[in-house]
Amino acid sequence: MKNQFTLLFLILLSSLYAQATHIVGGQLFITENRNSMYNYRMGLTMYFDSRNGNPAAEDSVVVIYIFRKRDNVPVAYFQAPKIERKLVSYTNPSCVISDLQTYSITYALDAIVNTESFSDPQGYYMTWDRCCRNGTITNIKDPGDAGSLFYLEFPALSRNNVKFNNSSPVFPLIEGDYACINTPFNFNFGGTDADGDSLVYTLITPMQGFSTKEQPSAPGRGSSNFPRLTFVDGISISNVIPGPKPLTVNSRTGMLSVTPGATGLYVFAVQVDEYRNKVRIGSLTRDFQLKVVDCPKMEAPTVLYRPAGKNILYKENEIITLTKNDPNCFEVMVVDPSLNDKIRVYGSAVNNTRDYFSLLPAEFATTTSKDTMRFEVCLDDCFVTYGNRPIRLELVAEDASCPTPLTDTLTIYIRRENSNNNPPAITTSLPSDYVNVTAGEPVNFTVYGKDIDKDELELYARGAGFALTSQGMRFQKASGKETVQQNFSWTPPCHARKGDTLAVDFILEDMRCEGNPLPVSRPVYFIVQESPNTPPSISTDLSSQNISYHIGKSGTIQFNVTAMDVDTNAISLTATGRGFDLHDAGMAFDNISGTRSLTSPYSWSPECRVMQGENSRVFLIDFIAQDKNCASATDTTTVELTVITDDTFEMPEIPNVITPNNDGKNDCLVLRNLPVGNCDNQFKQIVVYNRWGKQVYFTDQPGQNWCPTDLNAGQYYYLIEYTAKTFKGGLTIIK
Repeated sequence: MKNQFTLLFLILLSSLYAQATHIVGGQLFITENRNSMYNYRMGLTMYFDSRNGNPAAEDSVVVIYIFRKRDNVPVAYFQAPKIERKLVSYTNPSCVISDLQTYSITYALDAIVNTESFSDPQGYYMTWDRCCRNGTITNIKDPGDAGSLFYLEFPALSRNNVKFNNSSPVFPLIEGDYACINTPFNFNFGGTDADGDSLVYTLITPMQGFSTKEQPSAPGRGSSNFPRLTFVDGISISNVIPGPKPLTVNSRTGMLSVTPGATGLYVFAVQVDEYRNKVRIGSLTRDFQLKVVDCPKMEAPTVLYRPAGKNILYKENEIITLTKNDPNCFEVMVVDPSLNDKIRVYGSAVNNTRDYFSLLPAEFATTTSKDTMRFEVCLDDCFVTYGNRPIRLELVAEDASCPTPLTDTLTIYIRRENSNNNPPAITTSLPSDYVNVTAGEPVNFTVYGKDIDKDELELYARGAGFALTSQGMRFQKASGKETVQQNFSWTPPCHARKGDTLAVDFILEDMRCEGNPLPVSRPVYFIVQESPNTPPSISTDLSSQNISYHIGKSGTIQFNVTAMDVDTNAISLTATGRGFDLHDAGMAFDNISGTRSLTSPYSWSPECRVMQGENSRVFLIDFIAQDKNCASATDTTTVELTVITDDTFEMPEIPNVITPNNDGKNDCLVLRNLPVGNCDNQFKQIVVYNRWGKQVYFTDQPGQNWCPTDLNAGQYYYLIEYTAKTFKGGLTIIK
């Protein structure tokens, strides 16, 4: 079901008041849907007792409340519909008991969440509060009157206006198994985290909440200290399920372990804390109930093996060596003290990806007490070993004990000779397996693989103590039938030191036996010689690397940059600004490549826009010459450009009378001394009008005098405009 849900408004929802004497356990969740319009899924997974509970209390929807953690202020609540209901299975289905049947029910809402509305640094929490628990619970007082409160903390979904990605942990479906008195019992209560966060597990006293029989589905209430269940006398969190080994949880894995000492129905809770970069960012509680019954006494089977030709049983860690002439099958025994017990055997080759063996028969039943049963382990042709590495074979016998099977495992180490598969051959195009290399000079050769049995082959390489890519070596894995080849290429880096030796193993695998290939290898040793490479040099034709430029007063900045390399290696000439982009600043410079000698011109006419409101700015430009064959061989020269715009502005005195009669005295209106302006007040234009307002002169170029020889004597007016100021005055022309 999809709903648009901004979590900015509270939605009025109806409450369901059926008494919920059915709750076995569960937990809340919030999951980010990163590729969906509905960016979050929120809800509840609940375990429901269908035998002892009230069937009418199985809600069609649940109401989940959200609070701000800092002050417990309610933020919102929402209605999550039931989307899934399924029966919880047993590890051994034949062990089902009549009064224990549990359903897993999931309620969820897909919502559009405005993450900016959840930005409080201390985060938020969700609750679901419901009454009541099963009245048959053994370890708490008044169980039929005790409520259940599920709790989940989550971090701010937006931090400093940046979305914070996070989902609560995910847990596998809990199996509906029960425990037996005085018998060790383990079950997995751990989960996984989609964000890679660390999870820490702790046993806690389950939360009770504020719901009661009279108000079984009370409106949510925020709290920093929710009520907890009250244990019966003699029970605490240290022995919530009492016995020879009380209930414990592995803090890293969430594995629960207990050897109970009395029958009953026991409730417990585990707090799961979520850490990212060693900082706790979230937490949730998982509630559950475990039933302890008095089971029939069962004993585990025992797996035994007596190697051929020996009178004593096999001892673990002993290596059995089989030649190609030995039989393919050997016999293994299983002893089980229980009468009429069913035994199943299975196994695996732990250090092979395929087993390449079979067990016959795989199942049988005991007919007498301490019956000895026999089965054969038959090895395929591909069950072979290469070198000194034995195959670790684990054989498991499993009986039909309840609630979970009892097992015994026998580990046998087997070294078996190859019978009919010829090893492939690997060669190279090199004259020797020892190659002298020089920094900056490429090395290329071909590696070949061949198999006389015409099997499938795989060819690859690995460095001795290093990754090929870390040294810039190129060799892609290749495959083929009967033959295969691949090229190796490498240009030793400039930092390679004389005398260094790097070994590369080229490995060819015969793939007739998938998961257990027959490998051969050939090492090649690269010996570094002294590099003849000379680093490049770079220079400019400037007399000084420090240039001062006044906007409006200086011309274009121009100079040439030259890179040289005495070797014949390819070089590049580039420029980069420290903290700025040359092109964006209006600078002109072309990055170029070539050999021996390169020259590229630089030019720039700074404009006011680059000043960013300042009167002075310094621009540092690094010009770099780089040997393209040896990336670490470089030379750099830096030019410092200081750009200045004057903050003073003084208008000179302008005469109000001129006599343009060509006598060389007071013939022109002197304008060449006008200020050029600065970045705050730039020159625009000069306009002269006659007494009737007609324009008789115009210029947008500063520094030009006006000599009006063709105008009549009389009264005129001038207007000198800058971007921030305007100057006006009268002018009399006398002839």
